[in-house]
Amino acid sequence: MRTVCCARYGSAPPMGQQVYETELRKALEALGGGWSLQERAIVPLRAEAGAGARRLPLRLVWGAPFGVARLIGGAVYGRSDLVHRLDLRCPPAPRREVLTIHDLPPLRFEDEGSLPGWAARSAREAAAVICPSEFAAAEVRELLGVETVHVVPYGIDQGRADAEPLPDEELENIGLSRPFVLHAAGATKRKNLDVLAAAWSEVRAARPDASLALCGPPHSRRDELFDGQPGVRSLGLREPTFVARLMRTAAVIVVPSLYEGFGLPALEGMLVGTPVVAAARGALPEVCGDGALLVEPTAEALAVGLLESLAGGEDVERRCERGIAIAREYTWERAALATAALYESVLD
Repeated sequence: MRTVCCARYGSAPPMGQQVYETELRKALEALGGGWSLQERAIVPLRAEAGAGARRLPLRLVWGAPFGVARLIGGAVYGRSDLVHRLDLRCPPAPRREVLTIHDLPPLRFEDEGSLPGWAARSAREAAAVICPSEFAAAEVRELLGVETVHVVPYGIDQGRADAEPLPDEELENIGLSRPFVLHAAGATKRKNLDVLAAAWSEVRAARPDASLALCGPPHSRRDELFDGQPGVRSLGLREPTFVARLMRTAAVIVVPSLYEGFGLPALEGMLVGTPVVAAARGALPEVCGDGALLVEPTAEALAVGLLESLAGGEDVERRCERGIAIAREYTWERAALATAALYESVLD
């Protein structure tokens, strides 16, 4: 029985990267194959932490010399055959390690936090680096100087395809009615919500019956951008099962992001058969293919795409059918098999 220590950053509810951390571990355990998986959640000193989480003075660790950070990592991860760092912000391990880098927004956008001073070196010295898309892999090669990157796409919970639409009464309770457009993500600059807010004014003028539902962690930027906009409802952070039902009920799902290392909300929308309008940026074209309507990330193009999708028709229906077929190809079992193969190659 070989032991892999899976190190993740933070203990937030499952969104995006946290979905990867949770689902990949479950899929690896389901594979069997003689692996024993241990989890280490790395959190700041004052953050809330679940059982087994390790609190660290992360600002000090991130500013420490690489050798010191690696010693700290060794103390945190304990004895294991391999460490899989699921986040670049977790301290490096002194032994063999696999590192997943989802994307690098802190190096592209000023409101996306920062990376440890040793981040690039730790990536170059890892035994294997995983990225979820070719776009993310290109970022890692360019910005961190990593020569070899393995692309292992995320999976998606195929059970979401069976999500039940929300009945009218439940929609009314949360201030929504059909038809509505759904945005389910964060609110930093790369999410391009300023353009969505401008586009929504045009959409609402043409379709006063339509509403916009905003689902995601509370953020003052989102509140300011959509303050006073007609037909906008902020739903806050919701459980994944509820978001799946929202996606199934929505008339359109919009993903206007300028930068995504994968774009899981777009894929989730495609799986439930809802029309998806996504920006032709980052990994979104790679992941969505012809299963979503890809538009330029401008207010005008976004408004045209949303109105076209709201209108429906044969083209929209064909795109939805294609989206379902594409989304069904992304499974956590496939991601786990590729990851386990990397574990084997590193240990060999």
